[in-house]
Amino acid sequence: MTRRTVPLIIGFLAGTIVLGKYFLPQNAFLDSLGTDVVNWRTIVAAFALGLGAVNLLGTHTMRIARKEKGWDASIVLLASLVTFTAIGLFKGTTSPVYQWGFNYLYQPIYSGISSLLAFMITSASYRSFRFKDWQSGVLMLGAVIVMLGQVGVGQLLFRSLPAVSSWIMAVPNTAGMRGIAIGGALGAIALSLRVILGLERGYLGGGQ
Repeated sequence: MTRRTVPLIIGFLAGTIVLGKYFLPQNAFLDSLGTDVVNWRTIVAAFALGLGAVNLLGTHTMRIARKEKGWDASIVLLASLVTFTAIGLFKGTTSPVYQWGFNYLYQPIYSGISSLLAFMITSASYRSFRFKDWQSGVLMLGAVIVMLGQVGVGQLLFRSLPAVSSWIMAVPNTAGMRGIAIGGALGAIALSLRVILGLERGYLGGGQ
């Protein structure tokens, strides 16, 4: 009962309260209770973040102790985690030491990893644009028009190419993105209702 019924009851009550806060006529008590539930979610998320950090420490400590593959990288990870956490707690995130680490360690590493996305996008584009059927042909044609429309050589080849490129981005692309967003929102609503009603129990774990 503790592992199944209680979480289902909590999920049902929390979801119903928050839905009532936004969709039922204004009620001071319901508004206050719904706000409290949302704040509790933030607190639970903070504890979950702490639990994740503890799990990270345990996992990589065992990897170092066993000298598994990549254990040297685990040392760097744990040293960075402990050092920056200690500096942030005792010196503050605005301290010169913390800012130096953020600006001259984290930012360059993050920029270097992000720069690899260019090569990943190039590889993915090559696989996607191979002419296998008419769908991939339409995708390739649209991509070529948009790319050429964004550079000067495209206007030299065809004077109206930038206008066509802008139309593709403004009309078909926007329509597709909005359709995906609406579909994602409907899926989120359906999943939320399943969780509230207890039909979706994947979050309970253990194959419940």
